[in-house]
Amino acid sequence: MVCEAIKNARPSKLYLIADGPSSDEEIAQCQDTRNAVEENISWDCEIKKIYSETNLGCANRIKTGLDIIFNKEGKAIILEDDTLPNISFFKFCEYCLEKYENDQTVFHVSGCNLFPNKKIDASSYSLTSIVNIWGWATWARAWKQYDIEMTSWKSQDKKSFLKNWCTTKKQIKDMHAMFDLHCENKDPWTWDYQWVYACWSNNALSVMPSKNLVQNLGMGPLSTNTKYDTQQPPYPASFEELSFPLTNKCRTRDLDFERKYFKNTNLSFMRKIKAFLKNLF
Repeated sequence: MVCEAIKNARPSKLYLIADGPSSDEEIAQCQDTRNAVEENISWDCEIKKIYSETNLGCANRIKTGLDIIFNKEGKAIILEDDTLPNISFFKFCEYCLEKYENDQTVFHVSGCNLFPNKKIDASSYSLTSIVNIWGWATWARAWKQYDIEMTSWKSQDKKSFLKNWCTTKKQIKDMHAMFDLHCENKDPWTWDYQWVYACWSNNALSVMPSKNLVQNLGMGPLSTNTKYDTQQPPYPASFEELSFPLTNKCRTRDLDFERKYFKNTNLSFMRKIKAFLKNLF
């Protein structure tokens, strides 16, 4: 499905990043996956393969793969194998990559919006501290600031830093714990919290569309991070077309949008009770 979506967009250049097998049993699986992807590229397209013969793990594979791309390209749109984009996602990314190309206050373009704005007169997108990585885009100038070990976190005024970027006490607590966990981690299991930190520590924002443009298909037993006993339905449940031309009424960080967004993420009281009882029994 993801390959079909990319085929519909028909990019003229395509970088394929693939990790290597972690066991002898995975050697054939890795090769089969690479073959299946390559066979789906049926349009006129320059293909660049960034394949590892050894298993680097999720964090280091994405870091090293994007390092290679941004040593050659000034900007890129990034999709993982389980992120299914709406066709307007590509046009949205292209627009933002051009509009904010030389704007040092913007580091990230998000394709996924878990809580889309339903107002008809809403802006097409917001500038926000929220850095969603299910379908995204960025520039080489921004990626150069990425440090997978987050070494500067140790010397940060952590309380003031997080208070500036987080809108709730819970978010401050959660992000403090995750940044502590990943700071100077010699064996990282994920890469995205480090990217959030790179954006925030450079006082940079993300562009987020008012509609959801990307679904995650990879929540299930074979997932790397979002593991479930059974395969889950796509999340968010749907995506929408983003109308063009785009409009933006808020040209600075949209704190009102962020407060509403994180309010939606909070579990209701009854859901908290149910979760507690489930864990208890």
